[in-house]
Amino acid sequence: MADDLPAGLVLSDVTAELFKAMGHPARIQLLEMLADGPVAVSRLRDSTGLEPSNLSQHLSVLRRQHLIFPTRRDGRLFYELACPEVSVTLDAARSLLGTLLHTARLTLAHGEATRENAIG
Repeated sequence: MADDLPAGLVLSDVTAELFKAMGHPARIQLLEMLADGPVAVSRLRDSTGLEPSNLSQHLSVLRRQHLIFPTRRDGRLFYELACPEVSVTLDAARSLLGTLLHTARLTLAHGEATRENAIG
């Protein structure tokens, strides 16, 4: 992958830009909606409740990172994920969050048990 980068770009910088593009709740919601296939802009707007200009800005950020692309069908504008790895990344993030939550619960439970043993 690093060999595919233009000269002067550092993989960590490019990766940070990718995560920055995905790092907004509205953009995560949009990507998750697109995981099942193309979605009309009107449905994206209705489902997210975003104002058209705000939706457009979020879609633009995702387009610039090549995470999504537009298509026209029957005069309507649709967006879809550019590649399946976007869904894989979202799935990995959910899995990571689940693991972190589980670990935090175990740590909290262990701390409470230790405190109860010290008191009792």
